[in-house]
Amino acid sequence: LGHTTDLPLESMYRAARAARIYDGPDEVHKVTVARQILKRYRPSDPPQEHLPTRRAAALEKFADALDGLSLSH
Repeated sequence: LGHTTDLPLESMYRAARAARIYDGPDEVHKVTVARQILKRYRPSDPPQEHLPTRRAAALEKFADALDGLSLSH
């Protein structure tokens, strides 16, 4: 058994191994692709069911009615 460089498969394998070195790590490509994909989307609105947010909005909306009451919040 020996090693030969006469076959095209060996040449392709050698080129593929070298490409992994000069092309950069896979993680860099994943980050680049993720950024390109995420540019197409806009951020979503915050959840409407968030209780502290709803409570603050209700306190602001009914502030005049609550001023006369002695409720602690």
